[in-house]
Amino acid sequence: MEDTLTMAQSLRHARHDFLNELQLIKMNLDLGRIERAQAIIRSHAEAAVHASRLAALKLPKTEEWLLVFKWRFPEFQVQLDCAAVKAPQKLDSEFAEVLETVVQAIRKQMDPAVEYQCRIRVAADNSVFTVALDLNGNWADFDIPPVSEVQVRKECSEDRTIFTVYAQMEG
Repeated sequence: MEDTLTMAQSLRHARHDFLNELQLIKMNLDLGRIERAQAIIRSHAEAAVHASRLAALKLPKTEEWLLVFKWRFPEFQVQLDCAAVKAPQKLDSEFAEVLETVVQAIRKQMDPAVEYQCRIRVAADNSVFTVALDLNGNWADFDIPPVSEVQVRKECSEDRTIFTVYAQMEG
C-alpha cells in the first residue's frame, strides 16, 4: 500500500479527531444547542458500532485499510457502514489490495476543486461479501484496474458511481 501510516501516526490522527469532536460538542453545549451536541455523540456511538462489526469479521488488513482511509485519503469525506456478520477471511489481503488499487486509480483522475463524498458499505449475504465505495461524480470513463481473486463492478448514474469489490463466501 502506498502512503501507509505507522501506528503512532494513526493514533495521532485519532487523538486529533477526538479532540476536535470534543471541542465541537463543548461549543454546541456552550451555545445551548443541546440537540446538535447529542446528534454528534449519537453519530460517534453509531460509528463505533460499525467499527466493532468490522473488527468482528476478522479481516485485519481490510479493517486497517478501511479504518485509516479518512486519514490516508483526506480528499474524501467518508462514512463507513458495516452490516456484515461474516466474511471470506482467506481473501483479506486481496480485498485490501484491490481497494487500494481502485482508490489510487480514482485519485489520479480526481478534480482537486471538487469535494468528494465516499460512503463505504460492508455487507454480506449467504453467498457474497461486498465492500462498496459509493462516490459522488460520474466515473463512467474510469477503467477498473485488473484484479485477481476478488471482482470489481462499477455502477454509474448521472451524479454517483458505486465501485463494489466482492467475492464468494467461503464454504
